[in-house]
Amino acid sequence: MKYSLLIFLLLLTGCCRDGWKHTAIKSGSPDYDISKLTHPASDPTNGIELELTRYGKEVHGYIHVKTFELPSHEDEHATMLTISTPRSNKAFVIPLLQGGQRARLTDMCLSYLVEMLEMNGAVTLTSGHFSETVSGENFHRHHDALMRRPSALRPQNLVTFEIL
Repeated sequence: MKYSLLIFLLLLTGCCRDGWKHTAIKSGSPDYDISKLTHPASDPTNGIELELTRYGKEVHGYIHVKTFELPSHEDEHATMLTISTPRSNKAFVIPLLQGGQRARLTDMCLSYLVEMLEMNGAVTLTSGHFSETVSGENFHRHHDALMRRPSALRPQNLVTFEIL
């Protein structure tokens, strides 16, 4: 009986993995709180990692590749990112950051990506030969966690010592 419960818990935790990872840091001021939501690349060579970061009230989006550089668009400081769903394809020119392996999503690109992911559909990100399919399943829950302020409980508030 105790082994069946253990097996059930292992199966339950194995089924809940959707690739998203959320981290948050609370500071003394809400303007400096940081929260990050990442979806790692499925293939380290040709995949794209997606990162959504919230600094206070501002939200920024980035894509990363681990090998080589993202292909340059007409301007050497920009790349073309195509966001594809089963119903549509939309291309955005986004600025490359120094080094060429990271690019920042424009506001229009970020809002379109979030909208498509919230519709619970699979979204494919493509830039040159790099490609990544990101599942929109449970994205709404993860996006809410990104936008929510971190917990007010801090370790220094939980444990106090008095030296006599």
